Amino acid sequence: MAIGKLSSKIRQMPSTHTVVMVAPLLIPIKNRNIPQKWRDEQWQRNREVLNEVLQRVLQLLTFKQNPNAESGYYNVVCADVNFRRCKPVLAEWHADCTEYSDLHHLERHDCSWCECLKNEVGDYVPSDNQHPWRDHNLYGTLSEANTKAADAKLWSLHVHRGFNVFRHILCIMSDLPKPDLLHTMQIGMLHHVQMWIFHFKKTHEWLDKNNAIWLSVPAYDDLTRKNMSHEEFSEWNGEEMKEMSQYLLGVVTQSL
Repeated sequence: MAIGKLSSKIRQMPSTHTVVMVAPLLIPIKNRNIPQKWRDEQWQRNREVLNEVLQRVLQLLTFKQNPNAESGYYNVVCADVNFRRCKPVLAEWHADCTEYSDLHHLERHDCSWCECLKNEVGDYVPSDNQHPWRDHNLYGTLSEANTKAADAKLWSLHVHRGFNVFRHILCIMSDLPKPDLLHTMQIGMLHHVQMWIFHFKKTHEWLDKNNAIWLSVPAYDDLTRKNMSHEEFSEWNGEEMKEMSQYLLGVVTQSL
């Protein structure tokens, strides 16, 4: 038992050194009961504050002068407690459409990947009729031009004027890797698998048997005993999804 726990801790150590919180982003108050004009002004102010915070956090990546071979490298303590010269890799965090709109200075619910219209978001587009990719560097140039023609172009693309820190990063933000296993695998794909299994058993009238086995899963280690069946959960949080993933296969196998 001691050896097993020790090896488990060793395997987990690299992940604890991989992602480090640099700064918490601000969550502005939602002012719903004020005139639309004031709300628009407040949203503009919120975007300016958010970009100021992001500019300070990402300054070494966006505004570094005279880069050389050692630019961006740091002494990092690794899982074996030795220090190594490492260079952080710029990656992107999974977020919903509204958050991406705020981060990229787009209108709400606009696609941050391409310049499709709002009413076409989610529609299938043939490969020979793809929408142009969003060019945030171009948006920065148009915003700095501060002319009527430039403003009209931004307006037609549903892009807000003003400084945006991501327009100064020399890469295409949408193409960055998104190493977020929690949301893509355990909360995203697992949710679809779980719902498919639920409807499959409901169709074949095996749901009662499945629930009986589900509720009989005992408490063990970090698992808690279940007191609600699958359909009684109104919403699953991240911890519940991670825990459920440990016994889902066993319950499905026994019920079949």
